[in-house]
Amino acid sequence: MTKKIIFRADGNSKTGLGHLYRLFAVVDMLKTQYEFVFVTRVDSTLSVIPSEYDVIQIPENISISNETEWLAQNFDSSEHIVVADGYQFKSSYQKQIKKLGFQLVYIDDLIESHMYADVIINHAPDIDEKNFLSEKYTKFGLGTKYALLRQRFLTQARESKEANVLDSLFVCFGGADKYDLSLKVAKAAVKISKIKEIHIVLGGAYKKQEIYDFQKEHQSNLILHDGLSEPELVNIMNLCNFAVAPTSTIFYELCSIKMPILGGYYVKNQERIYESMSSKDVLYKAGDFSKYSVLDFENKLSALMDEPRAGDYVQNQKNLFDGKSDIRILGLINSLNISFRKAVKTDLELTYEWSNDELVRKNSFNSEQISLDDHSNWFMKKIIDNDNLFLIVQVNEVPAGVVRYELKGENAVVGVSIQNEFRGQGLATEFLIISAELYFSKYDKPIFAYIKKRNGASIKAFEKAGYSLIGEKLIMKEASFVYKLETSHGI
Repeated sequence: MTKKIIFRADGNSKTGLGHLYRLFAVVDMLKTQYEFVFVTRVDSTLSVIPSEYDVIQIPENISISNETEWLAQNFDSSEHIVVADGYQFKSSYQKQIKKLGFQLVYIDDLIESHMYADVIINHAPDIDEKNFLSEKYTKFGLGTKYALLRQRFLTQARESKEANVLDSLFVCFGGADKYDLSLKVAKAAVKISKIKEIHIVLGGAYKKQEIYDFQKEHQSNLILHDGLSEPELVNIMNLCNFAVAPTSTIFYELCSIKMPILGGYYVKNQERIYESMSSKDVLYKAGDFSKYSVLDFENKLSALMDEPRAGDYVQNQKNLFDGKSDIRILGLINSLNISFRKAVKTDLELTYEWSNDELVRKNSFNSEQISLDDHSNWFMKKIIDNDNLFLIVQVNEVPAGVVRYELKGENAVVGVSIQNEFRGQGLATEFLIISAELYFSKYDKPIFAYIKKRNGASIKAFEKAGYSLIGEKLIMKEASFVYKLETSHGI
């Protein structure tokens, strides 16, 4: 059964827009692979939700306590994954949503309550699965490798950029900016003669007037922006060479662009990221922005502009944000939708194409290209051989690879290959774990795997799947490791 996704988040001028914008990034990562709908409450700021989304509003009379029942009444739980971002989706909500048959992915900030979700994503640095109370089935995507960045920012993260002379300032405090920090920075920055341009991006829920009046007095170098699209925001950031921002989603976006940042926090969920980023020299430390005066900002900005280690901040940003988090997050979602079926005659051409893939041939002990006749003869024998468990792996009903177990004497030998479109998602381990359970339900002989020493990706996948290194062997003049799995129990 092909799964669809329900993206679930709220945001307005009172609560802020961070959960909405963060979930927009996840939509970007998954929308080409999954059909989806965006579900939000009627009091959310709908104007910030991209117009191309299919949006469904939760009625005002539906509270968080009965929301899960409303979802079950409106969506088939067997066909939908819920991806939720918000502090209201705590243990009781997660437990209810799972009981109703939905799969659940939860975007976490606070690491506070027991987790019942199938997948937890928390992109704060320096956290570990041990920090969470969760169910045995729960999978995790933790740290900046899973940064929730929109596609253009991921592209920027993959590009190189060096620190420049600091004279063009970017400022964004997002959402409603309840402490009016944007205005304080504006008043501070115009006093610093070295700053040639000040670009301030106001959040979709910003309602204050004074900054607009102030801008009229400083039109020569103070530029205000609101209602920016993603491409426009990227362009404005690229016009600037240093920034002021809280350690929230906007901070991660700035790190992907790469520039020295005066970083701080003003709400609880930003503190953990602030402390971690400070310890890694990714930002110039500001601390608690809520306590800042105009003079505080002026002094900190001036100090940052004279900071000799500004280039180090940029290099450290590069080390944390590699622009591949979309592939990893897609892999987490795909890992929920893996199924297997036995190979049949109609898989001949597909498996022939996969067998001659460049990477498959490189990692095989016989690296020569395979002819169609040879593959046909081999394939037709293997799919009817009782000593072979020849499985086609499917991800959300799409053929994604092969796992094959061949009995040889007192053990079986396993081979796995993944179709190119699904590589880099961390799925090989899942393929091995789930297929091993199928194998051991039919056979009781241990499984051996022979892997070239230079095939690091396969070695990592097999070890994570519970295989133990038992020796080394020279196979067709290739130095190789021998791995063994005795049972699927305890994987």
